[in-house]
Amino acid sequence: MAKKLLFVCALFSLFPLYAKTVKVGYYKDSGNFMSGVSASEPRAGYAYEYIQTVASYAGWECDYVYGEWDTLYPALLSGEIDVLADVSRTSERENLLLYPDYVMGQETYYLYSNDKNAKITPSDFSTWHGKKIALNKDYNYYDVFMEWQKGKNLGCEYVVFSGDDNYYDLFENHEFDMLLEIDMVAESEWNPIARIGSSDFYLAVTKSRTDLLGELNAALAQIFAMNPYYNNNLWLKYFTDTTVAKTLIPREEDWISAHPKINVGCMRADLPFAAFNEETGQAEGLVVELLSYLSENLASGKTECSYVFYDDTDLMFSDLRNGIIDVVVPVYRDFNFAEEAGLIVSEKITTMSVGYASKKSTVFEPMGKIAIPKRLRMPYYVKRNYAGFDTQTYDSYEDCLNAVLSGERDGAIFNIYKMRGFINKNKKFRKFEVTELAAPCELSFVFARTNPELLSIVNKMLMLIPSASIETDMDTFVMKEQGYTKKNFFMEFGLYIFLSVLAFIAIFVSLIFALRRIREDMYFDPLTHLRNRRSLNGFITKFLRRASEKGEVFCLILFDLDNFKYLNDTYGHDFGDEVLVTASLLVKSAARKKDRVFRWGGEEILILFKGGFFEAKNVAETVRNQIEKVPMQHEYETVHFTATVGVAAYEKDMTYMDLFRRVDANLYKGKNNGKNQVVG
Repeated sequence: MAKKLLFVCALFSLFPLYAKTVKVGYYKDSGNFMSGVSASEPRAGYAYEYIQTVASYAGWECDYVYGEWDTLYPALLSGEIDVLADVSRTSERENLLLYPDYVMGQETYYLYSNDKNAKITPSDFSTWHGKKIALNKDYNYYDVFMEWQKGKNLGCEYVVFSGDDNYYDLFENHEFDMLLEIDMVAESEWNPIARIGSSDFYLAVTKSRTDLLGELNAALAQIFAMNPYYNNNLWLKYFTDTTVAKTLIPREEDWISAHPKINVGCMRADLPFAAFNEETGQAEGLVVELLSYLSENLASGKTECSYVFYDDTDLMFSDLRNGIIDVVVPVYRDFNFAEEAGLIVSEKITTMSVGYASKKSTVFEPMGKIAIPKRLRMPYYVKRNYAGFDTQTYDSYEDCLNAVLSGERDGAIFNIYKMRGFINKNKKFRKFEVTELAAPCELSFVFARTNPELLSIVNKMLMLIPSASIETDMDTFVMKEQGYTKKNFFMEFGLYIFLSVLAFIAIFVSLIFALRRIREDMYFDPLTHLRNRRSLNGFITKFLRRASEKGEVFCLILFDLDNFKYLNDTYGHDFGDEVLVTASLLVKSAARKKDRVFRWGGEEILILFKGGFFEAKNVAETVRNQIEKVPMQHEYETVHFTATVGVAAYEKDMTYMDLFRRVDANLYKGKNNGKNQVVG
């Protein structure tokens, strides 16, 4: 009995019976590094997320002490607080503090400009002459800068501050041209001009708490064993905006001035990427949305894009090399292909899903006979990823599928969005089975080697556009490409309907009911019974027209259930469906007859709200509050869930895409700021 008792005691000694309270220094007004210093503002940021991850592994409960560096650092030295983030390691401090074995991150020092029209080229110091640079001599990066500028003949005037001098306001008022600051403190709208240096920083521990140091090292060892790139991923989440150049350098501006029209080469009928809309007489697609950002923002309206559509890939690349067009998009992002073709490729736009279509009796085999379209991407993609296949190129996507249908080929490989669109719209292909291939197909722009300036401009554009915005645009045009239209329906069933009407009135009536059922299947979500995403186009077009012609006001309210994957993984997908249905009922009950409610995505619900911004925001807050309070029963456990909500109001001359980008950005902001909130 005594041995068993000793064993139980030893076992419990390995696990804390309760969380250990740790006093954590929390910086005020430190932007994306640490935000939220009151009950009304949720805590968030790089350091907050890092500390919470450590605390989860170490069994800590955090007691936050708020302040600035000049009060928190002395408190760390005296033991009034236990840990403090963003502490650099020096020989002097090593005798005063405890440092873990793993760095918390790396802070980088940049010279920032706050003037979009500043003609400062990073590599041409002659453009720096006469500029004023603000420096704070009390920070270690002052010495880094003074060493960096030696021998560079900057020809600048240095405006030196100290302590808490209010030089940020002066910078915002353009009292000087550049400011030396850390990337983690910089504002997202500032433009980085030059990288001056960097240094590691740590989550430091007060000298007397060796117990915390051991727990911190153990927690970090687990975190980095699970994800060696944890710090990098966290940095990309919070600080990408502060290190991406947001203006064109003079060489790029000169290129824009010399090219008031950028000629863009695309394959014909290539949605979701690009296509010519016969009804509007305009190009449309993801590429068009991306390049509109370049024209409106980076180029400040000094250039426009003209789209040239091709049927022949070889002719398009020939025109690119000969300068007839300036860029081809989107191509398979392969540097070896680009080098051999004498071209250069941009950063990644997005990753395209590639499908394998076959009859159900066949399987995906490395030595199978494969049909691929003789178009912009697939020959290069297959050559790179499936070189052992017996491939045959065909002039069109439909020709590929027909070759499989006839038994000439075992399967076809191409853009999965096109593949599903053809299968949805053509009865003869319904017997096909589609498998999404594992090999990624990254897409990019491609340019002639004589156009490095345009490459640089487009890469800046791609870094500045949020990935969520690209995904939203992509989804919109995928939906349009894969849609099953009335024209498709009557092409498929028209003859049978005509013969049935002539022969039997009763059958005609039954067909009417069948049509209604098909329409429900097409435009309503079977789980929540809300309208689905496919049905949105008609309604949003009507709302936009009335807003433009009659001045009617409307808003978008976008709900996204928080931690939905966790609910599915923890309680099962059936429970997740119950949560989604419950949330849908709450949202629908708040909508009026003149509003429209849609299931926008997996766990997203959208209201087309016919009313003003503040009314929409009040409705969103009411529903969010109701969702938070609803108890869901899972076996013997009561589960609560929450939602984050984005709100955006239509403004004059807004397009469909402008409005969705805004509501999506507001929702994304709410997610980053702690979830369970309304942002508008």
